[in-house]
Amino acid sequence: MIMPIALGATYLIANIISLVIFIMVLIKLFKNEGALKGILGFFCGIYTFIWGWIKHKQLAMTKLMTIWSLMILLPFILIPVMGVSSVLEMQKYVEAYTGDGGIKLSKPDSGKNLKKKLTAKKARKKQAKKTSLKKPETTGANKDVDWSQKAMALWQNGKFKDPKKAVDYWGRAILSKQNTAEAYNNRGLAYHELKQYDKAIKDYNQAIRLAPAQVAAYNNRGNSYYEIDEYQLALADFNQSLKRKPDYANAHLNRGLVYYQMDKTDKACSDFQNACDHGDCDGTKWAMKNAICK
Repeated sequence: MIMPIALGATYLIANIISLVIFIMVLIKLFKNEGALKGILGFFCGIYTFIWGWIKHKQLAMTKLMTIWSLMILLPFILIPVMGVSSVLEMQKYVEAYTGDGGIKLSKPDSGKNLKKKLTAKKARKKQAKKTSLKKPETTGANKDVDWSQKAMALWQNGKFKDPKKAVDYWGRAILSKQNTAEAYNNRGLAYHELKQYDKAIKDYNQAIRLAPAQVAAYNNRGNSYYEIDEYQLALADFNQSLKRKPDYANAHLNRGLVYYQMDKTDKACSDFQNACDHGDCDGTKWAMKNAICK
């Protein structure tokens, strides 16, 4: 990741130097050739460049024009290098999305838009989170089954009783070549409980890369985005879950809460009702209790 950044910075500096030299040569063009050719040089940088080389000895600009030429050529060297660097690092840094949990429910802020954003984080701390663990698939000699079972034994009442251990156990399962989408998804849930949302999102990304069709992964990534107030990204993930499984009650509930945070109450109430129609009525109960929906 450092290489593309360094190359990009070099490219920017080269452009700045080129601009400065262009202005210096343009000033000399105005002084020596008059306003008409100066204006032409302003609108046509190539003319200024060619004129500079024609007059470089006469106006003692040889060194200046050499530097300008090098700065012009530099991008043609950097662009292919940047492209190769990006391709080499693409697989390491490209992320996909996964998850199967629920956003917490809490009493909403009693004020309007200004208060809602201010109290959103406090409210979420009181919400009752819903998640579901995905049992990992086993392959080959099942040499990683012990780590998976140890991790799953920590899952109680919809959460890990020791998320730090869960992160360790799922990590060991993954290193043992059980690189299943479920293993990454479940470690993402543990990171989410530790409030390490960036790490959770990376694991959900990896889970989706391995199994793009699984709806739970998008749902969980949406939960992590919700926690960092990235409501548009969360909404996109819940939409992806529902696109793949329209009767997914948990995703309807979660999307309803995102709509509520975005002040789209009608859509929020509709999603709460859809969640209830598919078996999860917590959203409608919460909305009715807090006078959000009729």
